[in-house]
Amino acid sequence: MAPHRLLPLTVALTVACVCWAEDAPLANQPPPQAMTNHGKVQTQRGPVSFEADQVHGQDQDYILAEGAVIAHTQNETIEADWLRYEPKSDAMDAKGNVRLQHGKNQLDSERMSLKIDSRLGEATPAHFSLVSDKGQTGRADADKLFFEGPNQYRLEPASFTTCPANNDGWYLRTSSLKLDYDRSIGSARNVRVEYLGVPILYAPALDFALDENRKSGFLSPSFGVSDNRGLEVIAPWYWNIAPNRDATFTPRIMTKRGAQLGAEYRYLAPSYQGVLVVEALPYDSQTGAGRYREFVDHKQQFNSRLSGALHLEDVSDDAYFTDLSSLVSQTALQNLPREATLNYNGDWWSVLGRVQNYQTLQDPAAPVDLPYRRAPQILANANRNDLFGGRVHFSFSGEMVRFDHNLASKAAGGRFNAYPSIDMNLEQTYGYIRPKLGWQLTRYVLDRNPDYPGVLSASRSLPIFSLDSGAYLDRNMSWRGERYLQTLEPRLYYVRIPYRDQTALPVFDSGMGDPLQPQLYTDNQFIGIDRINDANQVTLGVTSRFLEADTGLERLQVTLGQRYYFNDQRVVMPGFSARGANVTNLLGQISGQLTDRWRIDSGLQYNSSAGQLAQASIGSTYHAGPGKLLNADLRYTNPLYGTELKQVDLSWQWPIQAKWYSLGRINYSFYDRRLVEGLAGLEYNAGCWSARAVIQKLVTTAQTSSTTFFLQLELQGLTRLGPNPLDILKNSIPGYTKSDELERH
Repeated sequence: MAPHRLLPLTVALTVACVCWAEDAPLANQPPPQAMTNHGKVQTQRGPVSFEADQVHGQDQDYILAEGAVIAHTQNETIEADWLRYEPKSDAMDAKGNVRLQHGKNQLDSERMSLKIDSRLGEATPAHFSLVSDKGQTGRADADKLFFEGPNQYRLEPASFTTCPANNDGWYLRTSSLKLDYDRSIGSARNVRVEYLGVPILYAPALDFALDENRKSGFLSPSFGVSDNRGLEVIAPWYWNIAPNRDATFTPRIMTKRGAQLGAEYRYLAPSYQGVLVVEALPYDSQTGAGRYREFVDHKQQFNSRLSGALHLEDVSDDAYFTDLSSLVSQTALQNLPREATLNYNGDWWSVLGRVQNYQTLQDPAAPVDLPYRRAPQILANANRNDLFGGRVHFSFSGEMVRFDHNLASKAAGGRFNAYPSIDMNLEQTYGYIRPKLGWQLTRYVLDRNPDYPGVLSASRSLPIFSLDSGAYLDRNMSWRGERYLQTLEPRLYYVRIPYRDQTALPVFDSGMGDPLQPQLYTDNQFIGIDRINDANQVTLGVTSRFLEADTGLERLQVTLGQRYYFNDQRVVMPGFSARGANVTNLLGQISGQLTDRWRIDSGLQYNSSAGQLAQASIGSTYHAGPGKLLNADLRYTNPLYGTELKQVDLSWQWPIQAKWYSLGRINYSFYDRRLVEGLAGLEYNAGCWSARAVIQKLVTTAQTSSTTFFLQLELQGLTRLGPNPLDILKNSIPGYTKSDELERH
C-alpha cells in the first residue's frame, strides 16, 4: 500500500505557487516615470500591474508603491503597505501586512525580500492558510521562510495543523523544514506531534513526498489489544522501489504470541501484475511452534487473446487466521486455493486450462470434507448469437478433467463432458418465448471407484428441453397523490429431461442445491454435472414492480414462484432421499425503497401442503440522514427443511449528541444461544481530529471466539494512530460512514 503522506508537508507545494518569485526579471523598459496611483511593468513572465495610494519611480533605479499596495501578476495577487522593486539588482522588498494570494492559498508576513530571478530571499514571519485540491484546509506558521533558489525553500522553525483558528487540537512542529520541488522531496528535522498540547510522537528526521508520488519511509504505527494476541504493536515501513514496484515490511509485536514479520511486494507492468505476501512468526509462545503464511497472486496477458494466472496461498496450520487475524474475511476461510490457469479467447469461443488444489483449514469441532484436486482441467466454451438475424443462439460447453484425492475411499479418474445447445428468442414488447434444446454427453474413465469397484468406465447421454416464456403488462396508477407505473410480469418455465440411471457414477465436484434458495428457473436442481435430474416440471412465477412515473425509481418489487413436478423423482444425490411432494415450497420476495429513508429486503418459503413456514428472512434499513443509520435482519429456518436457524442481526450508526456517534452490531443466534458477532463503539469528531473506540467479539470456530479492542486517533490530514477498525466497521455496519466525511455533508 502507498504510504499515508503528511498533508502539512505536501500542501507546502503552495509555497511555490503563491510566491511572487514566479516572475522573471523585468525586461528592458524605458526609464520609469512618476506615477499617481497605478502603473504596469512588462516582464518576461507577463505584465505586473500596481495599484497604491502612490506609485512612482526613478529612471531604471527603482519602482516604489506606497499605501494600500496591490500588485497583480498572471497568477498571484500581492498586497502590502509598502513595496519597492529595483530592476538593476532584481530585488523586491515588501513591508507591512504583506499578503501573497494564489487561488485559495494565502501567505501573510510582515516583511519579504526576494531576488526574483535567482529566487533568493526571505519572509519574516510566515503564516499560511492552505486549501488542498480535495478541499481540506490547513494552517502553517514559520518564524522565517528562506527562498534558496528556484523551487527550493526552507522554513525555520515551522508548525502545521488542519484545525481552524482558535482550535489547537493538534500540531506538527519541526525545527527545520526543507522543500525541494525539483525532486518533489521534503525533509524535516526534530519532528514533534502535539495532541491537545501533549507531545505524542517524535522523530529526529523525516523525509516525505511533495506530490502524489510514493515515498519510502515509515507508515503510521498501530496498536491493539485482543484476548488471542494480547497487546500488539505494528510499525510498517514502506519501500518505493520504482514507479511500478513497491514493498511494505510489517514488524508486529504480540505480547501473547511473539514477534512476527510480514512483507508485501507489488509489481505492475503493461502485460502483467501481481502481489507476493510472506508472514513469519518464528516462535509462537502459545503453541510452541513457528507459524507462517505465503500468498502469491500473479496475472499475465501474453497477447490480446492469451492470458494466464497463478494463485497460491499456504499457511502453517489450521488455526493460523483464527489466532492471528481479526478480519472475518480471513477467519471464515476454509479452503485456500492453489491454482494455475491459462486462457485463450477467440472471437466467439474460448479455452481454459488449469491445475487446482486446496489447503483445507479444519475446525476440529466442525470438520469438512477435503475437496478433489483437478490435475488438469480443460474447459471449452463457444457462443454464437448472430444466427438467423440474432433470433437463434448456439452455445457449447465442454470439459476434460482428472480428479485426484488422497483418500483411497474416494473415487478418482477422468471425466469428459460436452453440452451443445440451441435456443430461439421470440420476443416482442409484450412478452417472449424462448425454446431451447440441448444434449448432455458425459463419460467417466476411472482409476478407482470404491462404491462400485466393477464400474471403471461409464457414459451418460441426456437430451434436455426447456421452454421459457413470459409477458410484460403495465398500468398507470396513483397512490397518496404520487403517480406510479405498476408492472405485472408472469413467467412460465417448463423443463423435460428423461431418466438415466446414474447410481454408479462418482460424485467429484457436485452437490445438492440449497433447498432454501432453490433456483426455480434452472434445468438441473443439482450443482455440478455428476448428477443431472430427471425432469418433467413447470415453474410458475409472477413479479410486480411499482416505479415512480417521473423518475423510474423502483419503490417496490413483489415476486411469487412455485415449481410443479409431473413425475416422481428418480435421480438422487448419494446420502439423500427423493422428494416426497410434487410441488416445491411457495417462494415469496419483497424488496424496495419504500421511502427515501426506509428500504426492505425480505423473503420467505412456505410449505402449503404441510402449512409450515420453511424459511424466512426479513431485512430493513432506515437511513434518516448522514450518520443516522439502522439495519435490522431476522433470519429463521425450520429444522425440518435445513440447518435450524433463529438469528437476529442489528447494526447501527447514530449520533448521541453533538460530535458523538454510537456504533454497534448485535448478531445473536437463539438456536446456538451465543453471540455470533458483537460490536460496540464510540466515535468523536472535532473537525480536525477524530477518535474511535471499538470492541469486537467474533466467533472464530464452532467452539471459540476472540475479543479485540481498537482505539484509534486520526489527526485529519496528518496520520492515524492506533489499530484501524475502519474495515471492520464497514463490514459489520452496512452503510457506515466515517464521522469526518459526515461533517462535510
